[in-house]
Amino acid sequence: MKALSDTKRFARYQSVVNVLLSKDSFYKPDIYDALKDEEKAFIGRVISELVRDGYLTKAGLKTRPQYTWSAKKNGFNVGRWIDQRVFTATVKRSPSDDRPRERLLRLRPAELKTSELMAILIRSGLQGESAIQAGEKLAVFFGNDLEKLSIQVRGELKQISKAIGTTAYCQIMAALELGKRMANQQAGESAPGHKIRNTSDALAYCKQHFARLAREARQEEFHVVLLDEKHNVIKSEKITVGLINKSLAHPREVFNPAIRESASAVILVHNHPSGDPTPSQDDKTITKELKKAAETLGLGILDHIILSKDKVLSMVDEKML
Repeated sequence: MKALSDTKRFARYQSVVNVLLSKDSFYKPDIYDALKDEEKAFIGRVISELVRDGYLTKAGLKTRPQYTWSAKKNGFNVGRWIDQRVFTATVKRSPSDDRPRERLLRLRPAELKTSELMAILIRSGLQGESAIQAGEKLAVFFGNDLEKLSIQVRGELKQISKAIGTTAYCQIMAALELGKRMANQQAGESAPGHKIRNTSDALAYCKQHFARLAREARQEEFHVVLLDEKHNVIKSEKITVGLINKSLAHPREVFNPAIRESASAVILVHNHPSGDPTPSQDDKTITKELKKAAETLGLGILDHIILSKDKVLSMVDEKML
């Protein structure tokens, strides 16, 4: 016989508990009459569990006991109590073919729901919360916004699901980081040949290529986009990480990749983690100094683009270059 789904098991428990809650005290036959379609053994089990947990008291004759709600009824969280009985600490209650790992092996990873992929990473749950349940909670909370999930700290995920301990958190973050690196690699492989004809092209390219830098970076990073004589993108390179100043953004470090790759022009790019892309006085000064050095080397600086989480600024558009 195929096991009931979690949803059906939850509903079954709830229908019995709701009838019990409607009575201050009762005898079992009263409940049997009220729930004629339910198995008497299951009703008896629910009542016994409530007695064991102190929500019901048992008195009267042994052959015909009377059950009465205790003072604990006032703090009775029905959903949580049922939840602890429906969901076990592991996913082994599922038929083997329905478990996430078996489904992944039988199908393709792309066929699994986000909650199932999360359950595989979480691996095991705790008493009252399975890996599948934890995965479902993450999927409901974040939807398809895996980017938002990837920047959560451990305590924030623990508040969503108590099953997400240190190991599960590390596994989730590692998997998401690998996904990001794969996406960046694919973006990098498609970058060569991207033609920069004007400022709009430069802004569009930087928005796409440096999207992760704009959204996630906690420190300023300075990058340079290298272009050939026809202004096709050759590649981009990170120059430095940290507050941009004269010592970090030295012409030697900035233009060395351009010389090495025989580039004809460059686009300077850096981010403002503050969220405001307005150039600082240091940004303006460094840009002027780099422009002079580029002219000496026979290189063109097409633009200096500053990225923030929701905005992007071109120093050419702002008449600063």
